[in-house]
Amino acid sequence: MTVSGVPARIPNYDLPSAAPPPLRQVQLFVNTADRERGTDWLGDWLAAHGLGEPARARAAALREALRALLRANSAGGAPPPEAVGLLDAAARSSVTVGLDPTGVVLAGADPLGEVVAIALRAMLDGTWPRLKACRACEWSFWDASKNRSGTWCSMRLCGNRLKTRAYRRRRAAR
Repeated sequence: MTVSGVPARIPNYDLPSAAPPPLRQVQLFVNTADRERGTDWLGDWLAAHGLGEPARARAAALREALRALLRANSAGGAPPPEAVGLLDAAARSSVTVGLDPTGVVLAGADPLGEVVAIALRAMLDGTWPRLKACRACEWSFWDASKNRSGTWCSMRLCGNRLKTRAYRRRRAAR
């Protein structure tokens, strides 16, 4: 994808808060959309993973369902039933469950199925609640805080913007 003739690339907003592997793959998938700038790298992600344009609608729906689950992680509430239903349907159609000497094994039938399998593994092992969506820009980030209270992708970006806006509102109200 290009913007004004210059190749666009995913910004590195998440470097201070990158999820550990393999959950990083889910984070990168969700972050194929920059809502602030209206940029979408989903086509690039699909091409990089050997999937064509026919998979775009399925991928976009999965990305938004995962983002809704991450927003629920950030807000501490229940995830929307539609997102849960879509992820459940994706898991049933593209994830296989097996056993090996180490325990339960989840495997995706294709790259989108692998994203779903990684998300499910994270839900089972307890790391899922730390992957969140920024309450300002909805960028996915890893909450590394001790008390799991992170709400912004980056203090330098969204946190600073929100705190500055609140400060200006308080000053204007005086």
